[in-house]
Amino acid sequence: MRATTKELQREFPFIEDEYFDIHGYQTRNEVFPGTEILAVAADHRPKEYWWTIEDRDAKGIWRRAINAKAENLLWAGMFKDAFRNGRVLIPATGIYEWQVQPDGSKKKFEIWFDEPVFTFGGIARECLIKEAPRDCCAIITTKANSVFAEIHNSKQRQAVVIRNADRDRWLDPGTPLAELQRMLQPLPDGETHFKPA
Repeated sequence: MRATTKELQREFPFIEDEYFDIHGYQTRNEVFPGTEILAVAADHRPKEYWWTIEDRDAKGIWRRAINAKAENLLWAGMFKDAFRNGRVLIPATGIYEWQVQPDGSKKKFEIWFDEPVFTFGGIARECLIKEAPRDCCAIITTKANSVFAEIHNSKQRQAVVIRNADRDRWLDPGTPLAELQRMLQPLPDGETHFKPA
């Protein structure tokens, strides 16, 4: 995430000027699962979340998830409570994906959208990480639009981007599920851009 503190405050006017001075913030070219990422929750307080949700499934098997499929949010045990009560916005300036080449090798691309700082739809909840409670998150994915699918051609999925006009409603605990599900659609092809990384 290469956005400066000023750019983030322009996108999220409710972030107080002192926040980044107190908590620290540095731009990063790339963020990886199993590290901390910045997200904004319903209380409008940005904070660092551990990017991986960990939990036992119905069979008692320990699972890790960096992404949550939009189609599974209402019923999957790891995600359903977080979708109803723990939605977050994850600011980003781009996303990296790998394109599988005809010879089986992979080529890395950077993908971005029309807004210079956009927000992924995410879910957050407390998990036990190394036997200690920690605030964790996952990025929601949906079916890919045709531009994204051309790059991420092995899985045909893409991260959900919450439009600027929908951000407050996404964070609002009272937003009806039908309205939330409308937000889980891929952005149009014309708003999706890419280049080799």
